[in-house]
Amino acid sequence: MKADMEVERKRIQTDKGDARRLPGDLIHMDEFGLMPFALAAALGIAVGSFKIGVFSLTTTGGCLLMSMVFGHFGHAGRICIMPSQTTLRVFREFGLVLFLMGAGVSGGANFVKYFQPVYFLFGVFITLLPMLVGFLLARRLLRLSLLDALGSITGGMTSTPALGTLISVSGTENVASAYAATYPVALVSVVIVSQMIMLLL
Repeated sequence: MKADMEVERKRIQTDKGDARRLPGDLIHMDEFGLMPFALAAALGIAVGSFKIGVFSLTTTGGCLLMSMVFGHFGHAGRICIMPSQTTLRVFREFGLVLFLMGAGVSGGANFVKYFQPVYFLFGVFITLLPMLVGFLLARRLLRLSLLDALGSITGGMTSTPALGTLISVSGTENVASAYAATYPVALVSVVIVSQMIMLLL
């Protein structure tokens, strides 16, 4: 698997056809690229707040959708709407820290009180089985590359921390494309299915 990952990393680094080339005379909103980031977040929150019946994209889904739009177009007229790579890295790592701290604090408050060993086994089974099945289908049936398969699995799990780990291990941020492609579908599916289960029960 390490050999496959190294081959895939070299392919990504040498493949210049996928690299986006933005016009050189664009007007940047600010030096550090914070304004495009903030604009995408504000628009994402607005989009995620809309509800159709009981369904909504939520803040996470709205921000992801707007980020994909910003990343696809890159500029609006002569105005650059792409945050710098440095800004994206800083906010990604900072966001992961905040996310894990929030999950840790809320989960750790009653962890010892409600923890049972069988819950750990259920967690292992529920996590590993879909990952293994998804990986085999992605590699054998869909013929995806190693990093695309792993990126799509993390997106299907809606696991941003897993994406951060994958980017760190693989040494390339291109895996985020597969993550972003599967994340909205997984997010919408989780929202709809969970609501359907609640209605049925």
